[in-house]
Amino acid sequence: MIVLKGNINTYLEAKRELDLPMWATKVRFYPYSYHKRTVCMRVELYGCRWTDGLVSYSMPQGDKRGSNWEFYDFAYDGHWEGDDLQQGLGQLVDGRFGHDDFKSDFYNEGQAWVGWKNDTRHNTSIDITFEFDKVREFSAVHIFCNNQFTKEVKVFSLAKVLFSVGGKHFNRGEPITFEYIEDLIFEVARNVTIKLHHRVGRFVKVQLYFSSKWLMVSEITFDSIIAHGNFTVEAEPTTIAPSKIASNDRHKIKIDVPSSDKISEPTYLTIIVIALIIIVILLKVFIFIVCRMRSKKMFRSPNSSDVGYAASTCPHLQADSMYGVSEKGSNIEAYGVTEIDDYRRSHGSVKSSMKSTLPLPYPCNQGEVNEYQEPYQAMKYAPYYSYSPVIIEMQDSLPNSIKKPHISLTDTYDYAVPEAGTSPLLGHNDSTLPMSRSRMSSVSSKSQRISSRNSHGDVKKQSPTQQEALNALKRRLEETALTEFPRHRLRMISKLSEGAFGTVYIAEADGILEYSTTMSVGTRLVAIKFLGETASEKEKKDFYRDVRILAALEDPNIARVLGVCTQEDPMCVIFEYLDHGDLCQFLKTHVSSEHGNTNPYGAKSLSHSCLLYMGTQVASGMRYLESLNFVHRDLATRNCLIGKAYQVKICDFGTYNEIYVNDYYKVDGNTPLPIRWMSWEAVFQAKYTTKSDVWAFAVLFWEILTLARRQPYDTLSDREVMENLANLVDDDMRYLCLPKPTNDQDIYKLMLECWKRNYSERPTFTEIHLFLQRKNLGYAPS
Repeated sequence: MIVLKGNINTYLEAKRELDLPMWATKVRFYPYSYHKRTVCMRVELYGCRWTDGLVSYSMPQGDKRGSNWEFYDFAYDGHWEGDDLQQGLGQLVDGRFGHDDFKSDFYNEGQAWVGWKNDTRHNTSIDITFEFDKVREFSAVHIFCNNQFTKEVKVFSLAKVLFSVGGKHFNRGEPITFEYIEDLIFEVARNVTIKLHHRVGRFVKVQLYFSSKWLMVSEITFDSIIAHGNFTVEAEPTTIAPSKIASNDRHKIKIDVPSSDKISEPTYLTIIVIALIIIVILLKVFIFIVCRMRSKKMFRSPNSSDVGYAASTCPHLQADSMYGVSEKGSNIEAYGVTEIDDYRRSHGSVKSSMKSTLPLPYPCNQGEVNEYQEPYQAMKYAPYYSYSPVIIEMQDSLPNSIKKPHISLTDTYDYAVPEAGTSPLLGHNDSTLPMSRSRMSSVSSKSQRISSRNSHGDVKKQSPTQQEALNALKRRLEETALTEFPRHRLRMISKLSEGAFGTVYIAEADGILEYSTTMSVGTRLVAIKFLGETASEKEKKDFYRDVRILAALEDPNIARVLGVCTQEDPMCVIFEYLDHGDLCQFLKTHVSSEHGNTNPYGAKSLSHSCLLYMGTQVASGMRYLESLNFVHRDLATRNCLIGKAYQVKICDFGTYNEIYVNDYYKVDGNTPLPIRWMSWEAVFQAKYTTKSDVWAFAVLFWEILTLARRQPYDTLSDREVMENLANLVDDDMRYLCLPKPTNDQDIYKLMLECWKRNYSERPTFTEIHLFLQRKNLGYAPS
């Protein structure tokens, strides 16, 4: 109950501010007076809607310091029973932050710190349990702590965060552990932020461990949103009968362990012998692996082949206008959509190179620029990949596949786009886009050359490295069985993106097997891509076939397929997802360690070597795709994931994410293209090859080295970016490259090599990866 003073002048209102905020669903006001009187009262209540969802918190009550300082939670409105506070709210969520000197609060605005003394807690943790109104998805928790170490007050040494839906058992995944680096220089109070990685729960338990005699906290806030889905209450964990426990102190548990003198000498000898045998076996395995890797390197040939292209018009730009109109802020339509009537909304199916990383199955003449080329095929349900005729050679490895369709001489097409509802992979009805009349006039002049190209003789000319990659993919297509995962063990957390290919969610998978193993790590984050509920049987078949090809990709720097759910609609595929989300957002939360003392206190920093390590991993994943002639077509930091120890994986989950809508420009008002990452031939001639991915990689690398602080060409509008790329169409030297992101001249030279106008002069990903490996030799993530 709070007593508020009324007004003295009945003609004027009296405005009273609550010294501490008040949370309530209903508020009752009634007049109060020492003397009997007639009261006419009008009340207006000012406030804001409480959106944090916090209902209450429970914790131990604070302690007293000396005879004058009581660090209690005086504002707590719940039950105070003995040493514990239960089911209430108080100072930790009142929005008031304590001063650097905890004593000054007593003289100025009242107490703002809640403090606990280590001596009275027997060196155990301070457990604070928060209850929320609904199951929520948590991204971070902020704890405002005092660090007046000269007065024996420090920030906690370790924090653990546990989650629960039911509130009884906090075993919903592994606890998040955060270690704080001790600061003995600055005594300012500070906010300590702990990332919670989109974990879900209705109850959150925060365990804080002492690093000094006193621990003081002023405010605790959470970043969270309501989680949608069905969430089950945690089951009681199975416990093993403990050894004999003899203790009357609830803080000290003693377990009777046999003393060392009771263990016989033969037991020691047995343990030592077993340990030595295990060490010898592991040493032999290690030597065998090293010898095998060296032998592979000795016989490996470089993947070196130049890429040439046939000239073409730009099918996704209208002839009567040079550029389209940008529609920023609008919903991005999927590009790579397989609808013939809406071909200009698609750029997912383009020609392969004449002289590609994996040679085409027929001879090509680089000088004949108008010759027909076997088109890249676009995956309908993984549109960021295009794949060359390499996959067509493997159609016998896939179920229910047939031979490559015959090419009619009366329909000569430069770009193939499957019809809506047909299989984009090795299907019965792979269709092509009808040409315009102006192009049909060249049919007769090309027909002879097309017919001469229907042999597969050049396949034998593939280098050993390419042939090994091809054979490995064939074997995986034959041997890989998609793992069916129980749908009820998936807990949806949030929607990541939505496009023509389907909808992608972040979820928790309970007990899913790690890639290519029979081991499970318990609960882990995954990305789930759903097929539409109204999909036809043919679309389901296409979806399954696309997933089989993606499941055959086995590089550690690519987000790989972990399982599928096909027993009931809607069908979905489960991909790897990493703890820190997409690389672009991760970089934005860090600063460069090169700036030294100019960085804000407590800011997370990344070294130059660490950034090179991230770029090296992307180059490694793209090198693998290059060996199979897969083309990504949207390579950027938004389409990379980052996890523990700075592990990076390439994906396509950022392509249709709403937060990156401004990274795409709707060419001709229809086709959304990431023009700031695209090469000139991809924009103006729709030529997507491994060398156009090399161009995009250099832009991605620029993002990494600048910590994604700026959009590429941020000083140019979308129209100006198009005009800048247009300078390369006519080989105009006025093309403006991205500025130098680092003082390392060698790195910038590599970028300039990737941005060369002549695509055959750009390096391969094999060369890029080797260069970056040597550049960052000896670096290991900590």
